[in-house]
Amino acid sequence: MSKSVIIKNGKEIILRLIEEKDLEGIWDNFNQVVEEKIYLPVYTPVLNKWEKNSWYDNLTQTNNICIVAVDNKLSYPRKIIGQLTIEHLQWEAAKHVGILGIIVQKKYRNLGLGYQLIEYGKEIAIKHGNGKKKLILSTFATNKQGLNLYEKCGFKIVGTYEKQYLINKNYVDEILMENWIGKKQ
Repeated sequence: MSKSVIIKNGKEIILRLIEEKDLEGIWDNFNQVVEEKIYLPVYTPVLNKWEKNSWYDNLTQTNNICIVAVDNKLSYPRKIIGQLTIEHLQWEAAKHVGILGIIVQKKYRNLGLGYQLIEYGKEIAIKHGNGKKKLILSTFATNKQGLNLYEKCGFKIVGTYEKQYLINKNYVDEILMENWIGKKQ
């Protein structure tokens, strides 16, 4: 299952479900965002092959969703330019809820790719997400670009954890958001 989208710089990007060969590209993206030190509450890049493979094995065994954004004009692992995950909550009574996470390479931001990934992720979650009706996410209060994107995609702010993280020697609030993607009962 895949979808072709054109982003604002005119490039055609393919959105599709993850394949094992995508792992290096996914972790390269993740590590680039870790190095920016402004979007993730993580300080250490993931470099260990076992850790990368463990994540993939867990993702596929638990039927979580991972969508990759692929620029076919690039070569592996650089052709993976973004990714979106929708993971299950651990509680049985919350099977209708998915946790959304998204990473887009810096040079592909502000081009509509994040929006396309989220909208496609919602579509996949409804069709193949084991009954997903609600998506949740959290982001730093300082991530204005992300907050605008999430609101554009229908997410609403439902709460704040004040001073939740210490990033670059500053306390940062965590904003909690949700989006009902299925019919409420």
